[in-house]
Amino acid sequence: MRRIQFAIKHNIGTKYIFELLAKEYPRNEKHQVRIHRQYLDSFDWRMHQNSYVCGTDDNDAVKNFFLEKSETGECVYTLPLSETPKFSQDIPHAKCRRLLEGILEIRALIGAASVTIRQRQLLILDNQHKTLIRLHVESYTIPGCTGLQAIPGRLMVFPVRGYKKVLHGVVQYISEQLRLSPVETNLLDEILVVIGKVPAPAALDVTKKLSGSLNTWQAAQILFSDLLNVMQANEQGLRDAIDTEFLHDYRVALRRTRSLLTQIKHLFPSKELEYFKQEFYWLGLITSPTRDLDVYLLKFDNYDKVLPVALRDDLVPFRQFLRRHWKAEHTRLCEALNSKRYRKLIREWKRILQRRSIQSPQTFNAKNPAKQVANQRILKLYRKVLKEGGAIAPESPDEDLHELRKTCKKFRYLMEFFQSYYPSDQIKRLIKNLKMLQDNLGDFQDLCVQTQQLSDFAQQMQDEGLVDTKTIMAMGVLVQNLVTRKETVRRHFSERFKEFSSAERVMEFKTAFSCANTLEGAPA
Repeated sequence: MRRIQFAIKHNIGTKYIFELLAKEYPRNEKHQVRIHRQYLDSFDWRMHQNSYVCGTDDNDAVKNFFLEKSETGECVYTLPLSETPKFSQDIPHAKCRRLLEGILEIRALIGAASVTIRQRQLLILDNQHKTLIRLHVESYTIPGCTGLQAIPGRLMVFPVRGYKKVLHGVVQYISEQLRLSPVETNLLDEILVVIGKVPAPAALDVTKKLSGSLNTWQAAQILFSDLLNVMQANEQGLRDAIDTEFLHDYRVALRRTRSLLTQIKHLFPSKELEYFKQEFYWLGLITSPTRDLDVYLLKFDNYDKVLPVALRDDLVPFRQFLRRHWKAEHTRLCEALNSKRYRKLIREWKRILQRRSIQSPQTFNAKNPAKQVANQRILKLYRKVLKEGGAIAPESPDEDLHELRKTCKKFRYLMEFFQSYYPSDQIKRLIKNLKMLQDNLGDFQDLCVQTQQLSDFAQQMQDEGLVDTKTIMAMGVLVQNLVTRKETVRRHFSERFKEFSSAERVMEFKTAFSCANTLEGAPA
């Protein structure tokens, strides 16, 4: 039975309401407690997006983790914990942990908001001192907020099973005599409004609506600015190493920036283009080692699972090696982000993106319609994907699949950037078809890299004198397992590409982009 909540008007006061209730129901028990509540969510608000609220209540005597359904206020779990959890695996309760894992995946919980609650509790009793119903009258203090920004107090009614008649009477008294109105808004949402936080995902919205009237420079400004916002929104999190997704999302936005920079031709003067290409490439290089080590640490449990049980302990030195090198690489990354070179890059990039127009003979595409230019580039990349993929045979070197993967990524980025220029159902279907091919190519590339990198790690650990024969043997078994998986994924490529390049699919792609070209008066 879920709780019922009522709003207490500012001009009445929670103490006055509590006294009226105690007087109306004299057979009672009274308690008072001060609670320091911290609401938790991931950086991209996954709990909020999935209609859950979680956090910790600390009343100085005990700390409790709570998980509620935001729409109903129903308490799903309340667990005593000694420390605020950071990841779902920090929750000892198995069912609660699995629920959080399904929502958060590998994202960390961070503070979303905090509030101090003064809670007056009233237990209404019968003649035998059994609790018939629980009432909480709460007032709230938000750190840093003035009295003018305070949110109304609340009266919460907690039913006790088997006493529906009592519940009805209490609710009727509150509604008719105290004249309090029910409130459906989640307390967290009220607090977020007061402190000015918007619970929106921080990830890039690649479905941004671009107007058909935009020229290419105007559209590029919007896209580049959004990508820079994503990078800067994630920068502090990657510096603090809150979770691995901060660096991942930063790098995705960086890759998209580099791709758009090179795929939309004749948009920048050549000197500027070369500077930003070089500097964003450098930024990709300095962020890569930390991300690579993140990936190996994230995959480590899977590495354990593919090994015989007798060999799993032998991988412990490898995990220690990864963690030690991760710390060193993360330190280097932070030093680079603190450098004059990085600050100059971001400063110059912001300056360019604030420019209203570009006046140069080298930038003739800047004033052309964005829809036309984007469509020409998308169609050209599509033809390149078909050409590269069609040339790959069973005996082709691995590098050919790697090059196709890179072309597919550029192709997909452009389709996602400019998808608002095409019918929604159509472009989503085309992106989905491409993604099926990309998944195969991505898995293959990951296995190629991991196979070589694990062998390199084993040699590096030997050079550092950190391993014994057992660890090297365990890593050898791991490499062989990856080689076998790589061969299987490679065999599946021809099936995936055959589906992607079928006559039906080719017609669908060419119709979508050729028609758009014709509509814009551009050559097909």
